[in-house]
Amino acid sequence: MGQRVCIIGGSGFVGRAIVHEAIQHGHQVTVACRHPERARDLAVEGAQLMRADVVDGRGLDEVVADADTVIYLVGLLFEKGRYSFEAAHVHGVEHVLAACKRAGVKQYLHMSALGAGHIPASAYARTKGEAEGFVRQSSLNWTTFRPSIIYGAGDNFFNQFKKMSKSLPILPVISGATRFQPVWVQDVARAFVSSIGNRHVAGKTFELGGPQSYSFRELLELLMAELGRKRLLLPVPDFAARLMASLMQFLPTPPLTPDQLILLRHDNVVDGEAFPAEFGEPAALELVLPTYIRASLTEDMQQQLNTSRSYYRKGGV
Repeated sequence: MGQRVCIIGGSGFVGRAIVHEAIQHGHQVTVACRHPERARDLAVEGAQLMRADVVDGRGLDEVVADADTVIYLVGLLFEKGRYSFEAAHVHGVEHVLAACKRAGVKQYLHMSALGAGHIPASAYARTKGEAEGFVRQSSLNWTTFRPSIIYGAGDNFFNQFKKMSKSLPILPVISGATRFQPVWVQDVARAFVSSIGNRHVAGKTFELGGPQSYSFRELLELLMAELGRKRLLLPVPDFAARLMASLMQFLPTPPLTPDQLILLRHDNVVDGEAFPAEFGEPAALELVLPTYIRASLTEDMQQQLNTSRSYYRKGGV
């Protein structure tokens, strides 16, 4: 039987995949975001759109009022104005947990990230860890997910380097030896939707990764091979990377910030089982990447890409 599901931050890259998956499984979906007018295509799919802001808490009581399950996907790529890591990752979670408690929500599914709480020098990782602490301490029936890099049509990782390589003969490689375990967005969506109404996942934290890990340089090599482009992959010394990050952080949509540079120095791989067996087998990157990276972006994909470049990381808002 379908559940009433509220997805906070559901208009982003990952959120859209979860919305589609949840609707296909017969759930009634409400998407809560700051700019519902930018997600009108989800209404066509059958989702209800409502306005809410996790930073100041406005609208949260209304969006979770009738929900059986609340999914929190909000995460920042970078800080801007009042949307700081602390505001979105910590205070936003506090606001949502409180609203869920007031509404008597039965289940809470939380999007975190690999490395949450384990890289103290990174404000992103630190605040993600603090948020997990509030989730664990809550009285809700909670489940937390920690994915590695999430990829798929409209992603902000492979598509960003695809765009860079179109006009540049050289691609800068920062921390090329750092390892990642990319996971397909549809696999992440399946893990979340499989957990809706599932009492066996209560009180558990799941790490989500693909079947294989790669160095950052290997990922760029794989991308260039798939695009049929020959580009010089130039290692960037640490001092130069720090200078780049310190300057780029002031751009409207910075491709690199000092905090992201800290994260790039740490491996982002699953500790143990690559993908929880209860959610099925994860897709191989080599099989999925060719299905979308060569094609021109459709209007829907472009909208997803634009959304994923907003202030909110992976889940969007």
